[in-house]
Amino acid sequence: MEDSKYNLKLRIIHWLIAIFIIGMLCFEFYMKSLPVNNEIKFSIYPIHRACVIVILRLVILRVFSCVFTCDPLFLANFPCVINVSETIHFILYSLVIVMLLSSYVMSFASDIKIEYIFYIPLLINKDKDLANTANLLYLILAYFMVFFIVSHIFGALKHIFIGKQNILKRII
Repeated sequence: MEDSKYNLKLRIIHWLIAIFIIGMLCFEFYMKSLPVNNEIKFSIYPIHRACVIVILRLVILRVFSCVFTCDPLFLANFPCVINVSETIHFILYSLVIVMLLSSYVMSFASDIKIEYIFYIPLLINKDKDLANTANLLYLILAYFMVFFIVSHIFGALKHIFIGKQNILKRII
């Protein structure tokens, strides 16, 4: 069974990314529900921005780790199941990267500095329209992210309860 598990580093990174992204989505939806001038909202944003940088670093680490390690064999014998799994993983990574880029554009086009051990340089001039567009894109992508996270979880549950394959052991 050990050779059908992901390597320990990938398993840790997977769960850290999952915790951070689900937490960030919860924070995001909570912050959007608050009035514009709410003090809590402004106290959460710096933490939110720092977590974005942590997620970016974890995703980069995950992508590089995947290049240099072998994935365990798929338990499914059906090419369409493998294709769906790979497609959902690709979409999740793509959404994370595009959401991170849109949050970067949104912050910097709003002239908001991001502090993470040091300030990240502003590479975009202040532009309210660009910030609003990036914000809208970010929100739309957040809903897609929720959909694909739920799809990912339901796929795992389908394998566990219907396919009688405990694939959760591979990532725990």
